[in-house]
Amino acid sequence: MNKNINQKIDSLLQTRRRALYDLENSIDELYKMGLRFFTPSEGDTPEIVSYQNLDPRFEQTLEDWEWEAVYDDGSVLYQYSEHKISHFGNIDQARLEKIIYTSNFLIDTTNEEKHAKVELNVKKGTFEFLNCGPMDVRGATDKENAEEKKIILFKRKRKDFTVGMTQKDGRVEADPTGEEFIYQRYYLGYETPNKKLVLCLYPDGNVGIDE
Repeated sequence: MNKNINQKIDSLLQTRRRALYDLENSIDELYKMGLRFFTPSEGDTPEIVSYQNLDPRFEQTLEDWEWEAVYDDGSVLYQYSEHKISHFGNIDQARLEKIIYTSNFLIDTTNEEKHAKVELNVKKGTFEFLNCGPMDVRGATDKENAEEKKIILFKRKRKDFTVGMTQKDGRVEADPTGEEFIYQRYYLGYETPNKKLVLCLYPDGNVGIDE
């Protein structure tokens, strides 16, 4: 009897160690991907669980990237200003010179500027990058295109509750953390009669070409 009990204890301890190891690794990978966890709160703003490299501004807008539209006279329309939230439809494309996306998370870099930036020059059709953008993306987005362009600017967002384990009888247990999460991707680019070029900006700082 004692032998069986000891074997069961050892087996359960091993299961516990594996579970803790898997938990730590999954949290680390999810944070690196840019998944943001929240716990429900009584106020308007949820409590952020994953603070990894987040700029304090993220708490205000809950956006991983924010855009600003720069016009040909130097004036700027910000997505989020002190008293207003602007949308794509508010952009005057006839006067638009460039669109700049700036991250609300910080990059581990020796540069003085710690945010990531992606800039689309509307007239040239070229992109510039700061603290982000792999070489293959940079090489594919530095060729000028003088055609008239339709600007593409939107976001995809997944927001959900974390779900508990499904048991053998089909029951789904409540998640013990009670957390919610969001995963957001941001798209910036243009389309002409002969070409479409759209970048996807991820919440971990990665940038890729949307196929």
